[in-house]
Amino acid sequence: MAELLAERHDRVTVLTLNRPTHGNRLTTALATQIAASLEAARDDDSIGGCVLTGAGETFCLGGDYQGAGPTAAGRTAYAQALLRMDRAMAHLGKPLVAAVNGAAHAGGFSVVVGCDLAIAATDATFGLPEAAHGLFPFIALAIVKDSLPKKVLFDLIYSARLMGAAEAKELHVVNEVTERGNVLDRAVERARQAAAHRTAVVTLGRDLYYATRGKRADESLDDAERALLAALNVTDARE
Repeated sequence: MAELLAERHDRVTVLTLNRPTHGNRLTTALATQIAASLEAARDDDSIGGCVLTGAGETFCLGGDYQGAGPTAAGRTAYAQALLRMDRAMAHLGKPLVAAVNGAAHAGGFSVVVGCDLAIAATDATFGLPEAAHGLFPFIALAIVKDSLPKKVLFDLIYSARLMGAAEAKELHVVNEVTERGNVLDRAVERARQAAAHRTAVVTLGRDLYYATRGKRADESLDDAERALLAALNVTDARE
């Protein structure tokens, strides 16, 4: 059984994590396949945006670290696959929407945060419960830390509590909350709407966002100027 399914909806590609009996946990192979699919989507002009979702009733319960095995080589490959996936999400250059059809915990939560937009089922839950299992959200922390207030972040980590979809919306972790049966359709629609804009210009703007995170204002403005000039050149070429 394929761990990742891909389906086209016009110019939108839906990628489905397909390990429902394992909580759609990310294996080395699955993370690598997601990364490869997103990297290919960036270079495919026929794709205007992507949606990430999970098979069954779960979005993603995080990483399958036990599947990496006991060797240093296996664990290193596992970590590198997760990092490649996170970088591919950041460098997609096109709208990326999470269709959160159920629980999004640990690394699954960071996948939601790593998307541009998120549509969640009313019964979806979110959290970073690794501490309850003797771990810490090391890689997820790098993605999630700038999206939550510090006190909320450490409350989730230390208490290993899960927040519901309504709280996630209040914290702007998700954009919409809807019935489970409507989640994927709404996510595809939001991706389709975003993909209707000029792709090359959107790519410049999205890349600028990631390039300037953590930079000083003067550095960000230099990057913004270069992106603006490039976008104007794209506009001139189309007119």
